[in-house]
Amino acid sequence: MMSQPLLSVVLPCYNEAEGVAEILRRFKEAGQGVEFELILVDNGSTDNTAEVMAELLPSYPFAGCVRIAENKGYGDGVFTGLREARGEVLAWSHADLQTDPADVFRALDLYRRMPDPQRLLVKGIRHGRRLSERVVSWGMKVAALVLLRRWMTEINAQPKLFHRDLLERISHPPVDFNFDVYVLYRARRFGWRFAGVHVRFPPRQYGQSNWAATWRSKVRTILRSIRFMFRLGAGLWP
Repeated sequence: MMSQPLLSVVLPCYNEAEGVAEILRRFKEAGQGVEFELILVDNGSTDNTAEVMAELLPSYPFAGCVRIAENKGYGDGVFTGLREARGEVLAWSHADLQTDPADVFRALDLYRRMPDPQRLLVKGIRHGRRLSERVVSWGMKVAALVLLRRWMTEINAQPKLFHRDLLERISHPPVDFNFDVYVLYRARRFGWRFAGVHVRFPPRQYGQSNWAATWRSKVRTILRSIRFMFRLGAGLWP
C-alpha cells in the first residue's frame, strides 16, 4: 500500500465473503487516478470473510484488512477503520454495494471543488428507496431537530467524507448505528459545513443486515436512536 494516500475509505464488513471480490474489483475501477487506500474491516464475521480477504487482497495493493474478533457493532467497525486510516481525507461507506463505490470518488471530487474543504463534510443523498425507508429517515430527521437542535437530513446515508481533522472531534462514539448521527452532530457543533452528493440506493446484494432484518429489529433500532439522541442533546453522552 502507498505510504501517504490522499484518501482512505473504510468499509465495515460483516459476513461479506460473497461480495469481497466484487468490492475490490469495483473500487479498483472507480478509483483510477486517485491515490487512495481501501480499509476492509472484518467486523467479527462468522463466515469465511477472513479467508476470502486473505486470498484476494495480495492482488489489490491499494487494499488492506483490519480484523475485529468480536462484533460490537457497526460504529465500532467504522471507528476502528478510521483510526487505522492514513489519508488526508477520510470516508466510509457500505460494503454490501448498496452504495456504488464510484460515489465515494464523486464525493471526493465535490470536496476538492468546494471552498475551505478542511471544514466540510460530504455525504450521500439517497434515491430509489422504498416508502417505508423514507418514512424512517424522515422520522430520524425530525428527532434530530427536536432532540439535538440540529438540522440533519439523510443521517444514515453513505458515503460520508471529510478531512481527517474531524477525527479529533470524534472522541467517544457509540459502537452501534448511532455512530452516524454522532459524527454529524459533532461536525455541526464544531462548525463543519455539509454538502450532498446524490446516490442510488438499491437493495443490498451481499452480506447481512442486523438492524433491518425484521420490522421488530427496525423499531428497536429507531427507539435506540431516539434514546441516544436524547442523551446526546442533553449532554449525558461522554
